[in-house]
Amino acid sequence: MKAIGISGVPGTGKTTIARRLSEYLNMPTIDLSDYAIKNMLVIAYDSSTQSYVVDEEKLQRSVVALYQNMGPLIIDSHYVEILPREMFEVVFILRRDPSELLDLLLSRGWSSKKVAENVEAELLSVCTINAIEELGEDAVIEIDASNRSLDDVAREAIDILFGDKPAYYGHRIDWLSILSDDKIEKVFKFIEKNRIW
Repeated sequence: MKAIGISGVPGTGKTTIARRLSEYLNMPTIDLSDYAIKNMLVIAYDSSTQSYVVDEEKLQRSVVALYQNMGPLIIDSHYVEILPREMFEVVFILRRDPSELLDLLLSRGWSSKKVAENVEAELLSVCTINAIEELGEDAVIEIDASNRSLDDVAREAIDILFGDKPAYYGHRIDWLSILSDDKIEKVFKFIEKNRIW
């Protein structure tokens, strides 16, 4: 088996799912952002987004070397697409109802601007689109984590990996066509009020 990517905006359950898969599959997991910071593969800290800017080329080289030495890994990151396609068995993009995500991120005490940025990214499928553009549609599987336990989401990922559940590749979740008008209005109002630009 190759590496497994777990992606999605913050609040979708990436880290928990990565840990559960790591335990089940007996594969090491790395959080790409933590790895970049610990190995000094960052360029700067962006105070407007409250996040580090990674040196993508150096990070890619370092993780590819790690993968070549260690073998299969589970990679937890909202930007797995910076890594080469040939590393991956599959990349799971965890999705969450933007209205649910909005409430969750606010409950974590995040700034309204940072919440708006991440909710907008989820609404617009940014993680999915970036992964498909860089890795190809045949590498990407979305899993809807809305209103579900993380155990259930992890079980779905495992079932897909072992062929016990069909894999549907590509971009399938379109929140604008799924959400109620009330939820869309709530999300749009919040984003408009708190947008960074």
